[in-house]
Order: sequence, then structure tokens, then C-alpha cells
Amino acid sequence: MAKKHSIILQTVLTFALCSMVTPSQAEDTRKIIWLSAVEREVLLIEMRNFLRGSQEVLENSVKEDMALVNRTAKPLGTKMLKNLPKEMTDKMPPGFYAMLKTLHYGFAEIADISKSPTAESKVVLQKLANMQKLCVGCHATYQLKVK
Repeated sequence: MAKKHSIILQTVLTFALCSMVTPSQAEDTRKIIWLSAVEREVLLIEMRNFLRGSQEVLENSVKEDMALVNRTAKPLGTKMLKNLPKEMTDKMPPGFYAMLKTLHYGFAEIADISKSPTAESKVVLQKLANMQKLCVGCHATYQLKVK
């Protein structure tokens, strides 16, 4: 019985994923951020760090290991933001840069929350969920191109 449900679920998911993009939607209409190849790579590394950090914060929050949450979130906070070259941030649209700053401040806030002896994983998880909405919105709005 479980195998039958698994096959049905796989079929439904495959259909849903295949039907999500139609040829009329294939054109990428997101706003372009023009960067040098090096700047683009720096930003992609930062995004991968956010993704890795989000996963680790999620996993450690579920385990209620606030020390590991803190150790993961702290380096992704505002100090990391200050390391971005000004020439690169000047090329970013204000909305993009605002989302980027908000993510860094969000990780700093998670680090602060998690170092409290009374830290609750539910609070960290809610903060992370709100931050993930920024990631989704940003990726839906912007694309990076090399100039």
C-alpha cells in the first residue's frame, strides 16, 4: 500500500513540476544586474553561503542546539556585508541591496537570539522563514549577468 502511495505521489509531483513552466513563461523577464565575472562569482559565493547557513541554522534549530546556530549565523551577519567591494554594491539596484542588507542583519539577529540562555528554536525558525521569503523574492526579481 505504501509503495502505491509513493508511486502516485511521484507521478503527481512529476506532472506538477513539468507543468509549472510553459513556453510563454520561458523568457526571463527579471531585472538584470550587470557585473564583472569576478563580481558575479563573489555574489554567487555569498548566496551559496546564505543557502548553506540557512540549512545549518534550520538543522541545528530543530536539534535545539543554539550554540551551533550561533556559530553558523554569526559569520553571515553584518561583518560579511562590510566585506563587499563598494564598486560592486554601487552596481546593485537599491531593492536588491536592501534585501541583501536585510539578510545580513537577519543572520546577525539570529546569532544574537541564539546566544541567549532562554533562546527558543521556534523564534529562530520564524526569523529564518521570513528571511527565506526575501531569497525567493530576490531570485524571482533579479538575474545576474556578466558585462
